[in-house]
Amino acid sequence: MYRPETMYELSTLRMAEDRRMAERERLVRRAGADHASGAIDAVRFRDRLTRLFGAVWPSHDGANPTTA
Repeated sequence: MYRPETMYELSTLRMAEDRRMAERERLVRRAGADHASGAIDAVRFRDRLTRLFGAVWPSHDGANPTTA
């Protein structure tokens, strides 16, 4: 078995490592929350083109097309 001093040192090292990892994870979460991800939102491709270029697409139901 390990000596009590050795067990104490090992547990101290483990707790210090856990604190470092927790701080790193907090920083990563904070950085992710501050900046937009840049991911494309859940919008259809034609809707994105309409938003970007102002194109008018005929609708499927035969109604008059409208601009976005």
